[in-house]
Amino acid sequence: MDGADLRKVKEKTMDAAADVVSLMMLFVIVSPRRSKRILELGRRPIVIGGCGRSGTTLMLSVLSCHPHILAIEKETTALCPDGYSRAGYVKNPRLDAPLVLWRIYRSLVNLDISEEKTRWCEKTPRNVFYFEKILRRFGQGVRIIHMVRDGRDVVTSRHPLEPKKYWIGPARWVQDVSAGLKTENHPQVLTVRYEDLVQDYQKTVRRVCTFIGEEFVPDFASYPQNARVKQNLAWFGRARSMHTSPIGRWKEARYVQRVAAFLSEPGAVELLRHYGYEVE
Repeated sequence: MDGADLRKVKEKTMDAAADVVSLMMLFVIVSPRRSKRILELGRRPIVIGGCGRSGTTLMLSVLSCHPHILAIEKETTALCPDGYSRAGYVKNPRLDAPLVLWRIYRSLVNLDISEEKTRWCEKTPRNVFYFEKILRRFGQGVRIIHMVRDGRDVVTSRHPLEPKKYWIGPARWVQDVSAGLKTENHPQVLTVRYEDLVQDYQKTVRRVCTFIGEEFVPDFASYPQNARVKQNLAWFGRARSMHTSPIGRWKEARYVQRVAAFLSEPGAVELLRHYGYEVE
């Protein structure tokens, strides 16, 4: 057995141990019946990831309209265990770090889960680095949505937590989008462009529903009235009807230098073109 094989065995052992710990913690704090219900929701989970400021929260909010989907409102980081630290995002996360499913269970234990809910949906942007691991852990039941947005709009976007500074730098966009590129041809992974979701809402949501194996229900048509997720730290205010004002914002004169820096980032132009964005 060579070094690579030993690392795989070690990772599997750590993953199994982490799963056991998560299960033990779940059964300690809630009844066996409640634990079983929570575990049932994880048989066909929906996972959303992608570079920050690319519409991951919007997709979660949209899917929260569906009566079968239990959208987890807060980012648990359960599926990207080394994606963040107290100082912020981790530039080069350890991809062999075990998933911490207890964080998902903890977010569900106190919820009033109706009988019609059949699966949970979790969104954390850095999930994008762990798509391969998530596929291995959940098998055929999981569906993964990779959100992509024009990097020029991403790097000129600001976040409510720090509205005076840009939230995503060019290098991070390239790194995060490249991470998602690794699994784009997997049948259980769907790439959705933010622009398509906003500009062609019903067609895109129908495509997503087909992918996740759910019916397109009338509740989607009146978004955001029927959304369960209507507020989030990633938004300046509450959920709104689809609007296109954030698309192409990078063309404004005040962003000329910022966009130039982005386009000079190695790999940026190639990724834009790969995902169908026009570059002069």
